[in-house]
Amino acid sequence: MSTTAFLFPCPPDAQDELVAWVDHEAVSGFLQEDNQMTVYAEGAQADAIRALLVSARDGLVGVPIEERSIADRNWNEEWEKSIQPILAGPFRVRPTWNEAPAIEGVQDILIDPKMSFGTGHHESTRLLLAALPDQVSEGHFVLDAGTGTGVLALAALMLGAQKADAYDNDPICIENASENAKLNGTAEEFRVFLSDGADLEDYVSDSRYDVIIANINREVLRWMVPHLVTRLRPGGTIGLAGLLVTDAPLMRTEFDSWSLRVIQESEEGAWWSVWVEPAP
Repeated sequence: MSTTAFLFPCPPDAQDELVAWVDHEAVSGFLQEDNQMTVYAEGAQADAIRALLVSARDGLVGVPIEERSIADRNWNEEWEKSIQPILAGPFRVRPTWNEAPAIEGVQDILIDPKMSFGTGHHESTRLLLAALPDQVSEGHFVLDAGTGTGVLALAALMLGAQKADAYDNDPICIENASENAKLNGTAEEFRVFLSDGADLEDYVSDSRYDVIIANINREVLRWMVPHLVTRLRPGGTIGLAGLLVTDAPLMRTEFDSWSLRVIQESEEGAWWSVWVEPAP
């Protein structure tokens, strides 16, 4: 299947917002350069991406938008070669093919990605990884919504969580997260299932969690959070990422309407992460 590449001018300070805007299942990859962006879409999915780019706010997508058709290649293999270890809080996320020397006081999370989100290279993943030690304690039950590679759930298990459930709507992510759990010796404590969250009750009807993590995007989180709150144990917390700093005012209003209060927040670049708990 051929891939369509959309190349267009985009200033550096707008690129993170553009990535968040073009957050669509049809996207197969992004390339961020100094003043240019490239968005990749597979085959017939190109029409959906073209429509998103055309409808973006002024200043996000410059003109002209150049389109190039690229013959099918093993993009995953080529992309894997570029993955380097990333430090995030007390963790280092690295692929098994990179045998970087151990760092004292830093715990390695082995992640061999299959184009699923969660290699530690995105700010939103790093923000949650850095905050997890403040939220996860020995014996906790954890839920990772939209798990990608499984990196956040696996990090929670390394911090002493007793059990981690995770779900994603991409079958590749389910396979990848399961493989990564085995790489880190956490497969017995880790359960992952295919879901978009709408049928969550079918999988976790009897489960309640001390910590829930969701690293997705603003609109999905606005739909998802009220449902996730019902899965919390008393005293439980929810960590959210995939949000821009500019999303914070809207999300604070939403938290008030859901009777949630902010207990911790952090920023990296244009990205914002927040932890909330039910208000007393």
